[in-house]
Amino acid sequence: MYRLMKLELKKHKIGWYVKGTLIANASILAMLYFFTVIEKLENDIIFQTSDEFFMFTGVLIRGTFIIFGAVLISKIVIDEFKHGTSLILFSYPISRKKLVTAKLILIFSITFLTMTLSTLFIVASFTGLNAFIGFSANLHVTQEQLSQELLLLIGFNVAAAGTSLVPLYFGMRQFSTPATILSAVLIVIVTSSSLGPQFSLINIFYIPLALAVIGLIIAWVSIKTINRLELNKPV
Repeated sequence: MYRLMKLELKKHKIGWYVKGTLIANASILAMLYFFTVIEKLENDIIFQTSDEFFMFTGVLIRGTFIIFGAVLISKIVIDEFKHGTSLILFSYPISRKKLVTAKLILIFSITFLTMTLSTLFIVASFTGLNAFIGFSANLHVTQEQLSQELLLLIGFNVAAAGTSLVPLYFGMRQFSTPATILSAVLIVIVTSSSLGPQFSLINIFYIPLALAVIGLIIAWVSIKTINRLELNKPV
């Protein structure tokens, strides 16, 4: 399985994804710093507590990489069915199920890894600079609190990586890249629409957990039915 994942990684060349991740990280950091500028200009406090900062940062990161995960699905899975290259792929003396499983594990792994590294980088960068410069007045985080919050965010990232597989269902219906990405955008909009210190769907762990379970079920069904799939016709 590892060899198949390595071959898929080499074949699809995800340099574009790495660049996108770096740009996303820079953009999220810039947005957080921009809020602190508003805080100074408007004499208003954006983050009332450190919990609000971690909540807001987690929403931005998870929302971004759920959409990135949908793009990976489009590139690694949907496009091969759409353009017929899967016919060549499935002619190899390797079971279809194993090939598709390797693709989906690779997508899940990349999404989770980049989401987690981005979380560590953004949180450490912002809180570290804030400790010296004092961007946000109420953002005072102890070492113990930082460790606890990072572990919590990583737990949410596992669920979000599973959620990123949900768009697979919509993409495989008509082998459609737009449907794959649009469904991810809608998931992010719905789950992130109620931002606030007291209520946000994506920060209620049961919501992303339920979506993650749905994503894993969709992946499992896709793997189980791949032998019956007509490669020249969408299902």
